[in-house]
Amino acid sequence: MIVFLDCGAHCGESILRAKAQFGKNIKIVSFEPIPYFAKEIDRIWEGDESVDIVNAAVWIRDGLDTFQVSTKITDGSSLIEEHGKGWQDEELAIEVNTVDFSKFLKQFKDKDFKLIVKFDIEGAEYQVLNKMINDETIGYVDEFWGEWHVPLTKEQEKCKTIIFEYFNKHNIQFKEWEQHIPTVGKAHPMLVERPKFLKDILC
Repeated sequence: MIVFLDCGAHCGESILRAKAQFGKNIKIVSFEPIPYFAKEIDRIWEGDESVDIVNAAVWIRDGLDTFQVSTKITDGSSLIEEHGKGWQDEELAIEVNTVDFSKFLKQFKDKDFKLIVKFDIEGAEYQVLNKMINDETIGYVDEFWGEWHVPLTKEQEKCKTIIFEYFNKHNIQFKEWEQHIPTVGKAHPMLVERPKFLKDILC
């Protein structure tokens, strides 16, 4: 069996790909901070016990945090304030639930299945992975997939150096995962269109 942790679900495109790529014997847990997207994805997959949707952002602590939302490029929304300058809407920031991902992983310490993690969390991957290294939960993951984003702060640069050195030392691969919004399958029309009035939906 495979457990696929989908960090940054967006419109649910990675759920479709994971099911197609890794087979039927899979459990998917998708994290999505934007309430509208999380609600719609949950509705789409309602009744499918292999998919769980968590309306929260993957981060380094449990709680609430400010999430910068872009209505122009919704998959550019981020917990990192410096990320996406120029396409995020400065006046549109929402408070979202956050999950300490390293802490979340501790439940998988003694597992008898393959654990795959996909990161597409718009720059937050540096802090999250760094904490996983410090907490030694990074060793619970069998495969990493995702996207690296340009580090924009000194903290991110420092984390990047630590992560890359760790990955090289332990021969860990971070496989590229570039998945665009689905136009077929279980995709809600409004998700495919990337709502122009996301601000109204959020409010």
